[in-house]
Order: sequence, then C-alpha cells, then structure tokens
Amino acid sequence: MRNQALIFAAATVMSLGSSPAAAQAQSQVVSGFSDATIARLLLDVQADWQIEAGANGRSIYRASANGGVAFTVMPQACDERLTCRALMVLTPFTRSDKRKLAELDAFISSFNDQTPSGKAYRLNDGTVVLQSYLNAAGGISFANARAQLLVYGQNLVKLREGLTAFAGGN
Repeated sequence: MRNQALIFAAATVMSLGSSPAAAQAQSQVVSGFSDATIARLLLDVQADWQIEAGANGRSIYRASANGGVAFTVMPQACDERLTCRALMVLTPFTRSDKRKLAELDAFISSFNDQTPSGKAYRLNDGTVVLQSYLNAAGGISFANARAQLLVYGQNLVKLREGLTAFAGGN
C-alpha cells in the first residue's frame, strides 16, 4: 500500500511539473515582477539571459530562447523597492530590404491584423519592433505570464519569417 501511495504521489508531482516548487510557481498569483520573479519566468520558458543595468536601478534582461529567438525584457511601472507591475518585451529587427516604407507599413499592418496578440511597429529608421506588455497590476497567475511570454515567442518567429520573406520580395 505504501509503495502505491509513493507511486501515486510521484505521478501527481510529475503531472504538475518537474518539481513541487514548479507546480507551486505555476499556480502562484503574480502581482509584481521582482528580479526573482522575472528570473523564474525566464527559466520556465527555457530562456538564457544576461542582466544589464538600466535606468533608475532597474535591470534589463537580454534573453534568447529556442534556436536564437532574442528579446529584451524591461520592467515597467516600478515602485521604490523595484517591484514592477509590468514587463515590456521588445525585439527590434534591423531593416535589410530596399522596398518602399509604404510596402513595409502594409506588411506590418497585415501582420498585426493576422496576429491579434502581437504588436509590431516601424521606427523612423525602418527598424521593425515587436512589442508585448505583461501587466500584473491586478494580479495574474504565473501560468498566464508564462503563456503570454510563450505567445510572444511564437509571434516573434512568425514576424522574423515574414520579414525574411518580405526582404526577399515575397
């Protein structure tokens, strides 16, 4: 009987995540993004990152995941303890095509229409930026924050592939 209980307990833990701590983190409500919470989130999406000093003592995370998908995570709406209510996630794409800006704008508009959770825009120099904003002001689950970051990664790959085809004239 004891062996069956141990097997059941092990199976339950495995079904919830790789460890009891992982299961707890996924059901946890996040009301702010501290450095520790951001690190846990990046670990959970299997990203590698480097931390740089940003404005007002905030950290900026230069991250990459899944085959070189690169993005920057910047805490936003921070209090004096540097607990931040939101995260801005950005990826710039340097322009490599010679097409007209109007064509690029039409491509970006089409991308945004087809990707309701994505927000892409063009800077004056032609750089295309993909942006996401994770807001925890009212509290969100850790699983929701993780899902938003994973969707951002999917949108990033879709935009990167689309820009490559666009630059090739397709």
